[in-house]
Amino acid sequence: MTRLLGIHGVRNYKAADTTPDLGAKRLRADWLEALGDRIPGLDLETAYYADLLRSERQSDELDDADVELIEQWARAWGVDPSGVQGRATGWVRWVCGQVARRSGQRPAVVEKTVRMFFPEVGRYFAGRRAAVRERVRGALLRHRPGIVVAHSLGSVVAYEALHELAGELDVRLLLTLGSPLALPHAVFHRLDPVPCDGKGTRPAAVRRWVNVADAGDFVAIPKGELARVFPGVEELPEISIAPAWPHGVRDYLRHRTVAETITAGLRTE
Repeated sequence: MTRLLGIHGVRNYKAADTTPDLGAKRLRADWLEALGDRIPGLDLETAYYADLLRSERQSDELDDADVELIEQWARAWGVDPSGVQGRATGWVRWVCGQVARRSGQRPAVVEKTVRMFFPEVGRYFAGRRAAVRERVRGALLRHRPGIVVAHSLGSVVAYEALHELAGELDVRLLLTLGSPLALPHAVFHRLDPVPCDGKGTRPAAVRRWVNVADAGDFVAIPKGELARVFPGVEELPEISIAPAWPHGVRDYLRHRTVAETITAGLRTE
């Protein structure tokens, strides 16, 4: 059996997750269902931290920190966020519409994803990073995985936690899905350890790092940049996981390329 640890992205909190263990078990079932029976010999667990990034606000309005992240994301897409005035709903809708035109996605899907993604990214970097990393670090040390699969914001948490565990783990494969690690200023320049001369580093605990992104995944940008700013990363050709929402983890896990990459990782055991 090969141990695999899944590390989730944003918006994974459910009311039924009254404890982290229950949340992890629910996510484990979701991931197993998505992977199906294509990967035999897998001992899968999931690290759960969604409760730590829940909003304490009653409304879904974006705050100034969220807006700053969206501005940086828009610029990475080649969109000038000053193209329309104001910082209310109309501004967000205009920015997301511009990105939708460039990504080939529906504006409503882009806006929904942006409103889910950036508030949790902001909370992670603004003060909840230590608690999230401690939770994920504990899961890594308990499960001691040979393979780590990290989706979306989870790839940021995995990157930082694995750097902390140099010399304590032997991860044969880190597979990142829909990762925003290369997103300048909003994510890349805020990483710990801080990139040096425009380059990040592969965690010493990781032997092989493979990145996969959907061609229309508007979170995993700039396209092809991750392998450039993190030397030694294998950037697989872009795939298409789901035209309706190209960032969902279950759709990534169902894709043949992901299953084949995990299976190849099993053969190195």
